[in-house]
Amino acid sequence: MAYSYWPPRFGGFHVPRWGPGPQPKPSQNAREEVFEPFIPPPPNEIMDPDEDEDQPNVEPVPVVQNQNPQRRVPEQLLTIRPYRFRWSKSAWKHVVPSGMSMREISQIRIITWNVDMVSDYHEERLTAALRHIEEDALKCKEDEEPEPCCILLQEVRDFILPYLLKDPWVRKHFVVAPFTKDKWPEGAWYGNVTLVSRSIEIAECHILHYAFSRMQRTALCVKIKLNFRGSKDKAIISIVNTHLESLPDGAAARPKQLAICARFLLLEQVSGGIVAGDMNAIGPGMKCWRKGDIDAGKTWGYQGQNSGNYPPNRLDKIFLLPGGYKVEEPKRIGVGLRIKEDTNDAVWVSDHYGLETTLRMKARSTSSE
Repeated sequence: MAYSYWPPRFGGFHVPRWGPGPQPKPSQNAREEVFEPFIPPPPNEIMDPDEDEDQPNVEPVPVVQNQNPQRRVPEQLLTIRPYRFRWSKSAWKHVVPSGMSMREISQIRIITWNVDMVSDYHEERLTAALRHIEEDALKCKEDEEPEPCCILLQEVRDFILPYLLKDPWVRKHFVVAPFTKDKWPEGAWYGNVTLVSRSIEIAECHILHYAFSRMQRTALCVKIKLNFRGSKDKAIISIVNTHLESLPDGAAARPKQLAICARFLLLEQVSGGIVAGDMNAIGPGMKCWRKGDIDAGKTWGYQGQNSGNYPPNRLDKIFLLPGGYKVEEPKRIGVGLRIKEDTNDAVWVSDHYGLETTLRMKARSTSSE
């Protein structure tokens, strides 16, 4: 099954670059829509590792239910702290740069999966999804450390987040961002969570509340440091976990949201990266095949949760900005996966398939090729 990526221009809509100043240059094309930029703040100063969850760096913007997605309201960008479990204190504590791994890592596995906020048996389904990732996707043997990886989850329910943090595998091997639902948009009852292997050095994390959203959708960016192949030199790579606006009514908002995601890859201090997640790509403008629809790679429509009777589609994607790395063609995971298989209560682990790929850094001398 073949997959393709969007080209670096991210489709047919305008993606302005962030410059060193606070304002973008005016568009030369009157038909292009110029988005007001947000400028991610500089990395936080080293903080007390026992300090409580940090506060927003901007004032919260109230979310208006059922607002018109065309109505322009400011984005809200928050700095968030990654957390890891400290066995000595039997508690999750936030991580500071001095306390992170300094191992030389030049490749990572990337997994994205919408874990379904609607179906029953939330705890059992999440456990099954984690074990599938651990044992089938990452091929971990019992009690074995996973290879360096980032796991991008969407539709994590607010009440299931504490359950995720209790999972022994997650506690032992991962850093989690965000740690609580506090940084999700006001009123959100589900959101995105990213798990990063403890072996990977994290530069900083941000969550962006989209301006064009009636569904409290966000982009969660974790910037990681990877070594160029065969070198001690490192590059900062943005790993963006997102869930774009749903349904036909969200068609106007999705391109704007994805354009904003692309900015995380275009920052001057960042050497590119990927945007992955549930893109709700139901319109023809989001199709990007290499070999026509024979490689459509549909990720949704076969495993329940389709009350609207929509056709199967390739909702989940991994986009990249070509740079000093190579990204393998993604593969689907979670196909046909159910819990309570031998009972009358059998339930799909998710209505979505997941995707997994590998990002490999190039040698520095060839990184611009």
